[in-house]
Amino acid sequence: MVTVTKELLEQGISRNGAWSATQLRALNVPIGRRFKLIKGWKDRLIGSEITEQQKNRFLDLKDKHIKNINTEPLFDEFSLEHQHMQEIGACLR
Repeated sequence: MVTVTKELLEQGISRNGAWSATQLRALNVPIGRRFKLIKGWKDRLIGSEITEQQKNRFLDLKDKHIKNINTEPLFDEFSLEHQHMQEIGACLR
């Protein structure tokens, strides 16, 4: 078994600053309609136990949801999508 840590979650963040729904489902995070996350999900997840297989799947899925893999972010700094991704990523800090 593996303990979920803030560092593990940070390792899985995509180059756009967030996680995919598939990644979070690999960690058993409940996801509502339209990718609505329940408030406090990270606090409840950190410290919980997952299998090595779940951890590896979570990390292997990093950036897999991004259609155009290259070195440039998909969103510029002024887009609403970018702002939303930054807000999600800021929840870790």
